[in-house]
Amino acid sequence: MLKVGMYNTVSGGVQRFQPYHEKYENKLELISFDCPLTYETLEKLKETGCNALIYFNPKRESEDFFRKIALMGIQYLVTPSAGYDHFNLEAMKKYGIRGANVPVYSPSAISEHTILLTLSVLRNYREQLLRLEKNKYGITGLMGRELHHLTIGIIGTGRIGSTTIRVLSGFSPRKMLACSPHEKPELKNLVTYVDLDTLYSQSDIIIFHCAASKENYHMVNQTRIDKLKKVVILINTARGSLFENQAVLNALETGQIGGLGIDVIEGEEKLRGIEQAETCPLPELAELLKHKNVVYTRHTAFFTDEAYRNMTETIIDNLLEYARTDQCRNELVTE
Repeated sequence: MLKVGMYNTVSGGVQRFQPYHEKYENKLELISFDCPLTYETLEKLKETGCNALIYFNPKRESEDFFRKIALMGIQYLVTPSAGYDHFNLEAMKKYGIRGANVPVYSPSAISEHTILLTLSVLRNYREQLLRLEKNKYGITGLMGRELHHLTIGIIGTGRIGSTTIRVLSGFSPRKMLACSPHEKPELKNLVTYVDLDTLYSQSDIIIFHCAASKENYHMVNQTRIDKLKKVVILINTARGSLFENQAVLNALETGQIGGLGIDVIEGEEKLRGIEQAETCPLPELAELLKHKNVVYTRHTAFFTDEAYRNMTETIIDNLLEYARTDQCRNELVTE
């Protein structure tokens, strides 16, 4: 049996997993701790005999942190997310800790949110809301743009990118371009695959559905921004590290970027756990939001009932696979 520890920094808490705990109580025992996971609270894992942990952290801890987790008896880490930047895979391998993520969940969740952000920017939705809150009802300056007349570039055509392409096709845009390491033949009747520079130079809207990687780090920087069409709209529901915040801000101020829709931003870990604050804890975000053509949502593109259910079930499946076979189809390994 796996004894699975979970700290209160895991979204949904014990209530999220209780139905599955009752169903698989002969294989899994869930032990909940009403405190965050820190160096000081690690001892709780050893005290309760946990050998597995549902683990999420807004930052990547040092090798020593994972060494101490291993010393506490943890053999398996399962993250309730697709991203695993917080996993130090090298340290985990060194100390014999196995780990798995949730690589697949409802692609429609992020795809639909991507469309929401795109239309919100095109139709000046944030500015309209701001005016209505001040009882301003004039429409001067609110003229929008139609997808039908625009060229859309999609970077990344995995499950989410492919879903977005299919949804966007219903709007009959003038043209759709795509750039991805792996081209999908079934999409070629909807998009034209091109290289990144071509996509940057020809697209009126650029949508990012690519992973965070060394190669993609700050792929929107000053050099790349100079290659964009004038007043381009950028939509990012992927990872904040794709954008260099200051370069994007500068381009908004000069008008090179004509609108921005983002669900993620580099440095967003500073916002985690804060219900309300007097001022924005992330200065770069505060500066971006001074521009009314910027729409920001708090990393909620994934956060739907269907996606949440998919994630929870996959977490349980990962744990059950470890408990039954010491293997997991979603295991993360170092290259």
